[in-house]
Parts: sequence; C-alpha cells; structure tokens
Amino acid sequence: MKLEELYEILLSDNPREKILENEEEIFKMIPELKKCKGFNQNNDWHIYDVYEHILHVINYTEKDICLRLAALFHDIGKPETYTEDKNGVGHFYNHWDNSVDIFNRFQEKYKVEKSIKETVELLIRYHDINLEYMDDRTLKLFADLFYRKEIIMLFKLKKADLLAQNEKYHGLLEKYEKQKERVLLKY
Repeated sequence: MKLEELYEILLSDNPREKILENEEEIFKMIPELKKCKGFNQNNDWHIYDVYEHILHVINYTEKDICLRLAALFHDIGKPETYTEDKNGVGHFYNHWDNSVDIFNRFQEKYKVEKSIKETVELLIRYHDINLEYMDDRTLKLFADLFYRKEIIMLFKLKKADLLAQNEKYHGLLEKYEKQKERVLLKY
C-alpha cells in the first residue's frame, strides 16, 4: 500500500470500515498497529481495546489528514508502555513519546510532507495534556509551541479521543472547551 492510498482511506466518509477492509495491508505498513488489536486497556476510562479505540477516534475527527493521521498514531505506543497498578488497572505512562517515535519511523519511511509531519507530531505529543491547572506563564509557553489553527486541531483530537472512551467521562468536554478558550486568549 502506498501513502496516498492510506490517505484516501483516512479521508473517506467511514475510515473505520475502510481500515478494517484493508487491515492486513495497513498492518504491513504500520506493524505497531497490529499490536494494538485486542490489547485490553484494563482501565475504566476505556470501553474498547487500543485498536478499536484508535479506529473510533479516527471516525470522530473531521476530514483533515493531519487530524486523522494524529488519531491513527496517538495511542499506537500504548502496548509498549503498559503497566498495571496493584488493583490491576492499566496505565500507559508517557505513551505519547512512544507514539511519536512510531509515527516518526513511519513518516521517514513513507516520506510524509514536512508540514504534515510537524503538525501530527505536536498533536500526538500533547493529545493527553491537561491544561486546567497551568498558570498563565506556563500556558503561554505551551501556546507558543503551536500555531492557532494547531491548538484548535489539538482540541478537536482531544474531543474525538474522549468521545471514543467511556461515556461517563464525556462531561469533560465542557472543561476541554474552557481550556481551549483559555489557550486561544494567549494569541
């Protein structure tokens, strides 16, 4: 499969179904994605295995190649970072670093355009960040990492990520909106 074909799948109306139809070819392109299939997250936040969660996040994002690539790779590093606490609850500390590394190997192999690469890296690296408790100075430093449109994309990814998790946590969407508005005031 070529990069353009993957882009076509990701930008389709129902990328989840298209990915499932082309799963073996995509797994050849991105072998780390296969490790996510059936990988139970053992965490109340998650109702899907890592792979199904990723597919749902992709479906919840709008048709933008940066958003959909970020959704595809945002949690791909989870299997490598999995730990359980004493209660058997799964955690994935710093999985975003592994996910960025996996994306970078992919983008080098398939020659992803530089502007797409840079945006996708930012989105993956910061998709789990909680801005709620940042003071204004720290928030300004954070905002300086992004262009305004990338901050908006980050919050679209965060929203899609949350919608693909346990419904009982969807109330955080309101907090995300307030966090987004607070960051956007720094521009």
